[in-house]
Amino acid sequence: MLQGIGFVLDNSARKELEQRKDHFLGMASHELKTPITSLKLQTQLLRKQLAKQDIHNVDTALSRMESQLNTVIRLVEELLDLSKIQAGKLEYAQETVNLGDVLQEVVEIVQQTQTTHTIAVEHAGHPPFLVGDKARLGQMLLNLISNAIKYSPEADRVEVDIKTSEEVVTLSVRDYGISIPREQREKIFERFYRAVAPHQRAFPGLGMGLYIVSEIVKHHRGTITVESERGKGSTFHVTLPRKSP
Repeated sequence: MLQGIGFVLDNSARKELEQRKDHFLGMASHELKTPITSLKLQTQLLRKQLAKQDIHNVDTALSRMESQLNTVIRLVEELLDLSKIQAGKLEYAQETVNLGDVLQEVVEIVQQTQTTHTIAVEHAGHPPFLVGDKARLGQMLLNLISNAIKYSPEADRVEVDIKTSEEVVTLSVRDYGISIPREQREKIFERFYRAVAPHQRAFPGLGMGLYIVSEIVKHHRGTITVESERGKGSTFHVTLPRKSP
């Protein structure tokens, strides 16, 4: 009986600790977002003003600053989304979305900042219309493509394929980078999990991107899986129903 009481108290304390941690993540993310966004705006303004004065080497330095700021902003936004997911407060719109158009926008944004890789896109089947949240689907695509680039530093190409049937849209993102061991392929969608070996810790990130992607896919009643072969890279497959229930 005493063991049962001890277990209940221990479980209750663990839940309270989890709630405090999630609350802290949400609060910290919210507090960080405002000054970082302001700093980015000031950097952009400074860049424009100095460009008019034709000062050499300034544009390159400010571009690098802006790139690093974008990285920090993305991390903060992921922390904020994470806290909302844990609280069940991540909001989704319901609208008709052309996933092909969303993909094109994401690819253009990524190609402006990532010059090391070419992103090749292929479409097949019907136009990829579905019912969902355009912004969240864009976030899903951005995370998958950015991950593909990040984990294939020795390659120069990422392939994205969209196939559309009457019932579903299937998206595949393929890289030619490091592979994911079979025993880790289910765990990579867990919160804070990173499928990298100790000697690969140079890869940045907190292990939130794929967790958020999987939550977005799950909310759209879809599935996400990964295939990976040693020395040949990885391919993530996302299948989304075209109609809302």
